[in-house]
Amino acid sequence: MSQRRTVKIAAIALAAALGASLAACAPPGGGDGGDPAGALRIGMVGSSIDEVQPYAQHSSFSNNAVYAQVHEGLTALDNEGAVVYKLAESMTPNEALDVWTVRLRDGVRTHNGEQFTAHDAAESIGWMVDEANGWSIASQLDFIDPDGIAVVDDLTLELSLREPYGPLPEAFSMTRLVMRSLKGNATFDAPAGTGPFRIESFTAGQQAKLTRFDDYWGDPATVENLTFSFFQEQDAVTNAIRGGQIDIAQGIPFPEMPSIEREAGLKILVSDTATYPLMTVRLDASPTDDARVREAMRLVVDRERIVENAFGGYATIGNDFISKNSACPDPQLPQREQDLERAAELLAEAGAAELKLELATDAAFPGMVEMAQLYAEDAAKVGIGVSVKKLDVGTFLNQWLEWPFFIGFTSTPYLVSATGHFSPGGSENGSHMDDPEYNEIAAKLYATADPEAQCDYISQLRTIEYERGGYIIPVYGQDITVHSDRVSGLRTDLYGRSAYTLDGVTIDQ
Repeated sequence: MSQRRTVKIAAIALAAALGASLAACAPPGGGDGGDPAGALRIGMVGSSIDEVQPYAQHSSFSNNAVYAQVHEGLTALDNEGAVVYKLAESMTPNEALDVWTVRLRDGVRTHNGEQFTAHDAAESIGWMVDEANGWSIASQLDFIDPDGIAVVDDLTLELSLREPYGPLPEAFSMTRLVMRSLKGNATFDAPAGTGPFRIESFTAGQQAKLTRFDDYWGDPATVENLTFSFFQEQDAVTNAIRGGQIDIAQGIPFPEMPSIEREAGLKILVSDTATYPLMTVRLDASPTDDARVREAMRLVVDRERIVENAFGGYATIGNDFISKNSACPDPQLPQREQDLERAAELLAEAGAAELKLELATDAAFPGMVEMAQLYAEDAAKVGIGVSVKKLDVGTFLNQWLEWPFFIGFTSTPYLVSATGHFSPGGSENGSHMDDPEYNEIAAKLYATADPEAQCDYISQLRTIEYERGGYIIPVYGQDITVHSDRVSGLRTDLYGRSAYTLDGVTIDQ
């Protein structure tokens, strides 16, 4: 089984049953009183290297928020994490699970008036898996044979796989695996989407203006015009929601919450979420390739202080393995606590008593910088010198997977994290982990149809993370969306998308 695969997976036994459910501080254009009726304005930290076309090499929260309105996948995850069908109507395997027949919805129109067909889906998937394109997310689908993508008719696609694989609907539910069309006047840089909104204008790191697509195949959007304002700093997002420049804010710093709660005209929506920041060290570079050094780095953390001071209490204590993103129970492992004496002993044993590290972060999520600063204070108590390097999103992402010590985030079900974060070639594998035992267990996880066995494998994998992985996860944070009291219909979301999941959302003008 390939080790480069990064996929979302649930019980294979359920695969056949999924048919029914499956910048500036003030960017231009916001808050000038000229917004038309039915207009909604969303603000968040943005990236200067975002793109309109959905197959960008780098993933940012701001780009994903725009993609979610414009492009759709064959399947998706709903706000509770269940797989639902979108452009696909059904996905049916043969008995051997190595050939899948994908039936598309009839009557789906693209933003330039064309019908979305199996030819568009085949072109989209073909581009994703073509090694010549070198797409960073291709590892999600490397179980697909590039020569085995066949159009049966306008609404039917057949996918032949390199090996038997059961959870195809789950695999395609990843946010980045969206479909596009190059027919009509569409181009690679400006492809036609099928989503509820279409792009009118886009300036990376500043603003995106979208309008409702009236020929959308599903329930139409309840607002006519949508503007994303992208800021360089979380404080600027805070000022914009307070000043009425935006209606919904993603990324308000946690220390601002007490005053936000008292602010007239504003409301907050808190979600328990599988999206939270984590600190990553490289396993293939000295001195963090030494397990004793990594254990010492974990033992210096005062987790309770980070919960209270960096996250304002909107978090629970973490234990250095990815959690909150699976129905499977966590393994029963001792809770790591601060132990400065043992940390100092381990550093001395490893010959790293005067360790110096630079901790990079783009501060795109609340709590990131505060967590980094608190960690640096804790580490200094045992002689580890940590300098915090705060970067803009574009600069940070341009060196993605190169930083020796950085703060990233997780936002996927464990069954995609198993390969995306921890297997060679994974698009989120910032620790450069390549653990033979982990890879072997992950292969078994993807091959079984037994949900109980899957949970057992996930428990084993999380134990390896805890014992010798490259993550320090002090907390499992919550997601907070701040919005005007004129906005109705926002919902909690397991994957941190509350601020831009807009079906059913309305605003009083």
